[in-house]
Amino acid sequence: MYEEVIEKYKNTVKGSENLHFNAKHYLTMHSHAVSLSNPTILELGVQSGNSTKLFLNALGDSQKGALVSVDIDNCSGVASSSKWTFIRSDSADVENIVTEAPILKNGIDILFIDSLHTTKHVYKELYGFFPYIKKGGVIFFDDIDSAPYCEGSELDSYYVELENRRILKFINCVFESNMQQLDLTIYRGWTGLGRLDKRSELYSELLPPQSLKIRKSKKFWKIKRSLKKRNLWRW
Repeated sequence: MYEEVIEKYKNTVKGSENLHFNAKHYLTMHSHAVSLSNPTILELGVQSGNSTKLFLNALGDSQKGALVSVDIDNCSGVASSSKWTFIRSDSADVENIVTEAPILKNGIDILFIDSLHTTKHVYKELYGFFPYIKKGGVIFFDDIDSAPYCEGSELDSYYVELENRRILKFINCVFESNMQQLDLTIYRGWTGLGRLDKRSELYSELLPPQSLKIRKSKKFWKIKRSLKKRNLWRW
């Protein structure tokens, strides 16, 4: 099913720099889905159905596995399969989505977040669906790299550049406060791909994201260290 989609990515991965990375990221998700024997996959954001077809191909012709796709727009015509359920909904409306697709209550093996690219929305999706992720389940995030959107770059967009940077920072902060139950992998190149692997049990929850205190001025910290050594620092 949809073999042509996979062949397109396999051929593209040999191509130019940007297309190479884009195809490689998709094939990374496909490879992981193929490695699972009976996966339940939740896709947030459908649009033209590229990732939908990729996941359906990974599920193969067996009777096992299920893909649930969610989009605010009507994308019900982008693919066709007995294993596919399309839900037209706000992708952050967790209660409605789980009601429409009760199979999700048994646990999600792959969550792909590729809907509205704002930190607030991604927060709602991640924290809302995380309890339903199985132990060993994987969460993929599309569009976490700002590089292609920087000034003078191919997709030049100050809005997307800033928002992607915020989303990546958010993912890092989530990881920092949840290292006891998460592994984090960042795939760079083109618009990037983020991956969180869940090590905790089904229905466990995430702690709030925690920002690290980042030093910004080397000169300031040199002065502070010098004053501390002389017991002159009073703040």
